Parts: sequence; C-alpha cells; structure tokens
Amino acid sequence: WLDEMPHPYAWVKLKQNGDQERTVTPRAGHTLTPMAKGFIMFGGMDGRRNDQGNPAPNSDLFILQLGQHQTYQWSPIELDAASQVPPARTLHSAVSTSADEIFVFGGLHSAMPYQSLQDGWVLDTSCMEWKRQHFKAAPTGKHGAIARRMTGLIQDRISEDASRERRNSSGKARSKARAANRS
Repeated sequence: WLDEMPHPYAWVKLKQNGDQERTVTPRAGHTLTPMAKGFIMFGGMDGRRNDQGNPAPNSDLFILQLGQHQTYQWSPIELDAASQVPPARTLHSAVSTSADEIFVFGGLHSAMPYQSLQDGWVLDTSCMEWKRQHFKAAPTGKHGAIARRMTGLIQDRISEDASRERRNSSGKARSKARAANRS
C-alpha cells in the first residue's frame, strides 16, 4: 500500500537547453530573484581572482528560464549601453520591488582587504538598465557607529573606534574627578 500513496514533493534533475558556452559558472554568494521573465541571477563568487591573486566577486547578470519537459536555460543579460554597472559583489541582498524592478543592496566587494558595500542599485528589467540609488541621509548616532563598522576597511574602523574609546574614557575620568571635588 505504500507504493500507492501519492508523493507530492520530489526532486527532479533538470536538463540544460541552449548554448553550453554561455551558461553560468558554478558560484556562491549570488542572488536569484524571481521575475515574470524568469529568475535574475546577479553577482557572487565563481573562482575568479583579482590582480593580487585573491578571490574576487563579479557582477555577472544572467536570466534563468525554466522550460517544458524538465529543462532550463541560462542566458547572459545584455545591458543597455547607457546603463551604469554596480561594483562586483557577493553576499548581497536582492528583492523584487515591482513587476519590473529588482533592488540590490550591500554585499562584499573584497575579502582581502575586507571591504563591504553600503550602496543600493535598481535593475529595471523592462529595459535592462541599472540605476544607482541615493539614500536621504548617512547613518548617525549609535546606529551609525554600528553601520560604519560594517563598511570600509576593518583597519580604518579599528583605529577610529580606538580614538573614540580614548576620548570617552578620558571624559569619564574628568567627570569622576569633578564629582569627587564637589563632595
């Protein structure tokens, strides 16, 4: 009787259609965003290296289309000639914000030296054009300090934090001395 029970979920290995030379390389840290035209893949790491020989992310842009009879096809996306291109990145976030737009935020631009990004881009899939997003204000206050630690070179942030800590601790010592003198 177990053989007669329905199996609602099952993994099926798809077969690739199309040009094998123009397909996506194996990768990690990319995003795959569902859209009406197919799944849009952006960025990630695929084994490429920068001039110093360190692993480097990319800004590849492909569309995955699922076909009939358990098939799929990857196609590189040709951008509008006037389109800007976001810096290469991995471990970023992407979300569909409308039927034709994908918003991409942050990610890592470099692992050595460590450099994370705090920028936003929108891909308009109706014309395949990237547009950089400008945020209203830079982070400030306590939350800004945390956000600043998440961007830029770690070495720069460590020296900034140490300077700030020295200023804070010397200010606390002066406050305690004043309080003791009043007593």
